[in-house]
Amino acid sequence: MNATVLPGMLLHSAPTSAPVDLRQAVRPSGREMAGARRRLQGKALLIGALAGSSYGVLVFGHVGVGVRLLSAAVLVVALVATATGVMHDANHGAFSRSRRLNRVVGFSADLLGGSSWLWRVKHNTLHHASPNVMGVDTDIEQMPFARLAPDQPWRPWHRAQHLYLWFLYGFMALSWLLVSDVRTVISGRQGDHVLPRRPKFLEVATIVGGKVLHLTWAVVVPLLFCPAWAVVAFYLACSWCVGFALAVMFQVAHCVEEAEFTTDKTPHRGPDFAIQQLRSTVDVHLDTPVVGRFLRWWMGGLDHQVEHHLAPRVPHTLYPLLAARVEGLCSTRELGRRCHASLGAALRSHARWLRLMGQKPVVAELR
Repeated sequence: MNATVLPGMLLHSAPTSAPVDLRQAVRPSGREMAGARRRLQGKALLIGALAGSSYGVLVFGHVGVGVRLLSAAVLVVALVATATGVMHDANHGAFSRSRRLNRVVGFSADLLGGSSWLWRVKHNTLHHASPNVMGVDTDIEQMPFARLAPDQPWRPWHRAQHLYLWFLYGFMALSWLLVSDVRTVISGRQGDHVLPRRPKFLEVATIVGGKVLHLTWAVVVPLLFCPAWAVVAFYLACSWCVGFALAVMFQVAHCVEEAEFTTDKTPHRGPDFAIQQLRSTVDVHLDTPVVGRFLRWWMGGLDHQVEHHLAPRVPHTLYPLLAARVEGLCSTRELGRRCHASLGAALRSHARWLRLMGQKPVVAELR
């Protein structure tokens, strides 16, 4: 019988049961939730003000190149923060107690060029239920460009993926806008998975309308006030920076050496669910006083991915409190909680994982 053997392969069997369901143990009180929502909504207003003011200066201001470049940089920061700290929470139902308000705020994904409806299918349903489960989690399926998990097919160009993939990450936002969402709606499939149901006419209209609105504010309006070459250059540069930042923030939580992958497609429920999240997800420790505080704000809780996976409907402004509780429970019950020592350590781990997955698998004969 032939089997694939990988150096340092991190493929494990199905997780065993935990003596406690961490989701129940770290569930916040009603007062904590209310305070976290208020902080999140205040943060959203600040992000909106940053986005609006920087966009106004960039498009309508009679300013020099230096100020325009600074405005573009602030706009990129605001757009990434919108995705991580507003859109992400809202589409998980964490922004407000109101389902309608969550849907309205979650539409910010469409304004960024994606689709909130497809995001909820891919991210909430497939990824969160089975993170790093090969054949189920579509977030780790980036073929043919990348091989991110041991059970995925290898191609010769994957030898260099640890070099070229960083550049391709920047085109994630453009892919959402022009390719992946359109392909999913037409085919009715997300990767190898058939959508739970075909989007209805109103949902398709919303997806299309969101992309039209994105192109309107990002391209059409600037063309009325700025040279076409400048609009194209700034749009492509900003889009690349947004896509790169978002891709890297998500990748360092799952596609790293410390995370585990499994082929076990059995639904993980109860204590098994919590263990699966702990084995497949890694936090990032941000301890520097100034830079770390900014990154924590900018990443919108993505540095606390373990806590997010255990409590996705909790506002990310509550994750630092949950992290202390999760760490304490994991320590007393000898459950592994994985955390990168720093953002630099996280990036290096992802780079090493890309290099490892880019190596040609060795087929060994087992007797």
